[in-house]
Amino acid sequence: MRCLSPQIASVEDANKRNMPSKRIAYYLRSCGNLHYFASLKPYLDYFQKDSIHKNFLVVHNVDPKSELSQEYSDYKHLFTTDCNLDAYDLVLTPTFLRDHEQPDRNNVVQIFHGMSDKPFTYERDFNNYLLCLCAGQRQVDRFLYDTLNRDMRWVKIGYPKFDRPATAPEIFRNNKKTLIYCPTWRKGGISSIDLFLNNSDLLDQTLKAYNLIVKPHPNIFNRDRKFYDEGIVNRLRQVPGIKLFRSGNVMPLFARSDLYVGDISASGYEWLYFNRPMIFLNPDPGVLRPSSDFKSTTYLWQCGDVCNDIGQLKGMIDKNLRNDRHRDIRETILRYSVFNPRDNSATKRGIQQIELLLCSRNQV
Repeated sequence: MRCLSPQIASVEDANKRNMPSKRIAYYLRSCGNLHYFASLKPYLDYFQKDSIHKNFLVVHNVDPKSELSQEYSDYKHLFTTDCNLDAYDLVLTPTFLRDHEQPDRNNVVQIFHGMSDKPFTYERDFNNYLLCLCAGQRQVDRFLYDTLNRDMRWVKIGYPKFDRPATAPEIFRNNKKTLIYCPTWRKGGISSIDLFLNNSDLLDQTLKAYNLIVKPHPNIFNRDRKFYDEGIVNRLRQVPGIKLFRSGNVMPLFARSDLYVGDISASGYEWLYFNRPMIFLNPDPGVLRPSSDFKSTTYLWQCGDVCNDIGQLKGMIDKNLRNDRHRDIRETILRYSVFNPRDNSATKRGIQQIELLLCSRNQV
């Protein structure tokens, strides 16, 4: 295990003035991976403003016939399909490199795109990364539990999305409470989206009583993904009253919401920032249950009530909005999961680490 201290002297005075321009790749793999872009954006914004280095948004292809997401509107000029990662001085990526994508030399920094409990996130070899920027101790413990990653180089920086999170423009103009439903994607059968959509009575009851935002995992909209189902997307768009959002960063929507409904979605860890009620819709009742084991897929389920019968969901929502019983455990798990979660300095710590690595390239 190689942990790098988060307490770093600034490199700006000593090294940055003399640093030659470097080529920095922000490797998305696909334009459809908006959640990847949201994780890279704080670093890209900094180094664009900094203007010393050359920045490249790297994807396998850009379809000239398709419109890029609005989230890319100020960054279109940075796209390139040069996916030779060896051609860059430093590669920042929130995706997990596949065998054919591994560069010949050690120049890749892992910028994790979330704080997932899904086991396949941790069953990977991170020893070949130059550095892994981890959100907090839970993530580190998950990685180091696997002997495969005992030699990974890591540092805890916190979670950049928590640095002064924005609030979305007003969505509803009424006095109802606002729910946000965030189903994960359908890989591994752990999404609740089919269960949710197949219960029209529940939807009707919920929409009469509450405002409803639906913010699915971005892959639910991604036609390139194996488990994409156009029928699900169409149904979400057609339900009257649902405000459907496709974006990489859910924090502005969370700021407008009173209660979270999820399943195995890693977005639940981002909801912890606000410490408001949450409910978990169980996609596999009788098999999945809450667990205090930090390695469990359902570790987060300690933070709210678990709904094993969707017919009871509306009543659970009512109850939790009246009486939130899980505030203390949510705050405990937040602080285990995110280093200094509300100090607004995670991006700064990550940038310091990246600048040190860029400076070290002067010696190579």
